[in-house]
Amino acid sequence: MRAHSVAEALMRTLLRPVPHRVGHLLAAGLYRSGEVGTMVGGDLYDLRATPSGERAIIGDVRGKGLQAVRTVADILGSFREAVHDHGDLPAVATRMEQRLAREAEDLLDDELFVTAALIEYDAVAHRLTIINHGHIEPVLISGGEVTPLIGPPALPLGLGALADEEPVAYTHPFARGDVLLLCTDGLIEARDHTGAFYPLLDRLRHRFAGRTAPGPADVIDFLNTDLPRHTRVLHDDVALLALAPDDGSGG
Repeated sequence: MRAHSVAEALMRTLLRPVPHRVGHLLAAGLYRSGEVGTMVGGDLYDLRATPSGERAIIGDVRGKGLQAVRTVADILGSFREAVHDHGDLPAVATRMEQRLAREAEDLLDDELFVTAALIEYDAVAHRLTIINHGHIEPVLISGGEVTPLIGPPALPLGLGALADEEPVAYTHPFARGDVLLLCTDGLIEARDHTGAFYPLLDRLRHRFAGRTAPGPADVIDFLNTDLPRHTRVLHDDVALLALAPDDGSGG
């Protein structure tokens, strides 16, 4: 129990509160730990304004407990350094891959990996660039429609040596009125009393399809209310990050 409390406290220190505005993006985030008595997982997220645009990460470390928290600290530290270097998004992913490989060597753990989605926003081109390392696809709420942004798959960070080719980034328009939702599998794998998983896309469509464009906080607030209605007990952590272009109105 004490180890869980320590791990949870460390996670809340590492996952800093998401500001309302970061660079040219409006943002909202949420981290919900599993119910008391379960081990803390390795969910992570971050968002940074850089000379190359706004860059975000959401990820999930294999494993639980204090060791997972240590890996979260390594990944976030690597991300926060790499995003400010002069390099594209694949270069950021490479830096993180290298850091995780060194961590695996230190721990003598050849099965250490992190699923992660990396995002870059170009405010001039109104465009997202995405690299998905085995993570849940980002979900776009745009024009009253809810769509997963599916692109070329890549192995989780830490398993790059097993791949024959380098990860491929893909792009998608991202304009005023759009919201991008990033989540970890604790959300979509939450079960109700019948054992059914949380139907994320269906719930988002039920709430936002055909309606006035929501803001990031609207999406996060909805999920924070709707998820407990689906499941009374969370067995895994949940991390959420919602992003929208800042049109200057402050909304």
